Amino acid sequence: MSGVSPAKKWLARGGFTVIALVFVVFGWGLQHRARLERGGEEVIRMLFVPSVEQGTLVRRGDELARFIRADSGLSIRTAVPTSYAAVIQALGTGQADVAWAPAFAYAIANQRYGVEARLQVVREVDLFAIIVARVEPHSPQRPEELTGRRVAVPATIRGELRQRLIERLNRLAPGWAEVPAASNLEAMRMLLEQPEAIEAAASTHVFSGPNDLVGDGRKELAASRPGALRETRIIDRTEEPVAEQTSSYYGCILARTDSGVGRLADLAGEPFAFSDETSTSGHIFARVLLEREGIRLGHVYFAGSHPNVVQAVADGKATGGATYYSPPSEKEVRDHTLVGDARRLITKRMQDDEARMRFISEVRLLALTDPIPNDVCCVRRGFPRRLWERFEASLQRFLATADGPAAYHDLVAGVAAAPCDDRVFDGFRDALHKAGVSASQMLAAEESKLKAKSSGDRR
Repeated sequence: MSGVSPAKKWLARGGFTVIALVFVVFGWGLQHRARLERGGEEVIRMLFVPSVEQGTLVRRGDELARFIRADSGLSIRTAVPTSYAAVIQALGTGQADVAWAPAFAYAIANQRYGVEARLQVVREVDLFAIIVARVEPHSPQRPEELTGRRVAVPATIRGELRQRLIERLNRLAPGWAEVPAASNLEAMRMLLEQPEAIEAAASTHVFSGPNDLVGDGRKELAASRPGALRETRIIDRTEEPVAEQTSSYYGCILARTDSGVGRLADLAGEPFAFSDETSTSGHIFARVLLEREGIRLGHVYFAGSHPNVVQAVADGKATGGATYYSPPSEKEVRDHTLVGDARRLITKRMQDDEARMRFISEVRLLALTDPIPNDVCCVRRGFPRRLWERFEASLQRFLATADGPAAYHDLVAGVAAAPCDDRVFDGFRDALHKAGVSASQMLAAEESKLKAKSSGDRR
């Protein structure tokens, strides 16, 4: 040890001190919990991952804990460990009962310790319904002209959105006839390939850039059938969006509109930017999509972040790129960033709507990946069912209060919690295997990001 500098000796001792302190804190927590349980109090220790500002998580976690205590009699002890690994370890050793975690952390905890998925975070998507007709003589140009005509309505339009669409068609085009379709894409394909069967087709719709190939069935069809946008036109749209719940999000593939890339196949042999190696949306699911389509890329590199990918594509450094995708919501309307995908990280820096619209016109979305599961609420192996049922019922009542939804959104960026089980994550594990990335690699990468952020915050 004589050759080791005093600074390195101090760092080594400091590292051991930190580890010792972690075990001391957890040990104190277990002793405190044991005292409460001996006193007849039923205690649940619940952890949140360090995904947003820690003060917000602690404050909102305390609000939830106070409600559940008053509502159900359960004593909730919330905490926000400084790492994903600490959350996983706490579940595995019984130092925590419940945790909210991303898919990769759950996959590790399930594999190592038999941790069980119970609830999945649910988010909302603001959906419109559109009616599309062919561009040709005698084709309907207004919804009123659909009276007595046939309209393909896909199963993807459901619930309140379907009700609004049907009511609108009944009012504007009495006597129209519904032709069922399995999906937005099938409805649009039927419109162009079976003109004798229908005169119009409906689809769900979210705002997208003018050259994007995602957002509704018409654009999705254009990805595999160039010219579909020229051959069709939107003749009507429901007036207000309907919030539809979803338990997944997506990755997407980007390209410049003027690059000559009009579909995924055009990326063969081209330079391509992923965000980073362990990114679920910006690499793993995107790579699975490209490989499934048989596309062999040219030079591939990792840009380091989602905005870096968008900028690399915009600057022409990469012909294509992969980032996350979420449909736009009221938030993007309010802040004028226009889209909910990673392009908003660039457009939010721009000063006016004209510049923003020009940018999302120049950088287009070509395709979406398979759905990626949202975060999960999971429990340690052997957690009593009776306690879980009381906890879940109280959580659902919290979400029904006036202040509960805002607190819950700050905690997990969701609007609801839906029952789930381990099968929800089978597709996620399969994608990891196909991409050659393990959940443990993702954990190590996320821990490095947390450490870097923590170091930056201290500076």
